[in-house]
Amino acid sequence: MKMLLKEFPFKIKTVQTDNGREFTYKYQSSEVKSPFEIELNKLGINHKLIPPRTPWHNGKVERSHRNDQRYFYDWETFKNIEELNTKLKGHLEWSNNKTMRTLEYKSPMQLLSEKLELKSIH
Repeated sequence: MKMLLKEFPFKIKTVQTDNGREFTYKYQSSEVKSPFEIELNKLGINHKLIPPRTPWHNGKVERSHRNDQRYFYDWETFKNIEELNTKLKGHLEWSNNKTMRTLEYKSPMQLLSEKLELKSIH
């Protein structure tokens, strides 16, 4: 979460996740919060959970994971965490600058740049 906040050029108001234990203890305890939930609380960020057993609500994330698997993890090997992070950085650079039909043949970075430009004009 800290890395995400550092990299994003705008304020994050809400984070949506599935119900995995890395994100919530909702189904284990009604009183105990996960470290992720505690951190979001400290940062004043809302946490929205998708309904259980509905991965289609998380479709963009699922597609992203599938592409990362297909174009990165299936092809790369890593000796240690540092090597993984270095190679992953290169993959993310490629992925974020790749044009996509769903973005009208713009890359995620191009679209973000346009949105930030429009925001600064207003």
